[in-house]
Amino acid sequence: MIRSTPHPPQTSATQKSPFENPLHDHPLFTLRPNIKIEDALAAASDYLTSARATAYETADNSTPEFRPLARAVVHQIESVQALIEACIGRLEEQPD
Repeated sequence: MIRSTPHPPQTSATQKSPFENPLHDHPLFTLRPNIKIEDALAAASDYLTSARATAYETADNSTPEFRPLARAVVHQIESVQALIEACIGRLEEQPD
């Protein structure tokens, strides 16, 4: 059967993933393997909450010509956070 949209593989945990640093040959940080996807998404959502708060403060304290740019960042962060929250909701619906 040909599907109109690809279906991602059914994984339940993260894989080891180094954070690349273009200034160095060796990564400074690596994402631990075998973290439950739901836990990883929840942590990502928490990080985005902090980033959103930072972006809001930046927007509030920017000069008028840079305020729209900072608000655009807030909008992008909120969009990504909504996607993550939707994924978490779908994972909670699935049986283990």
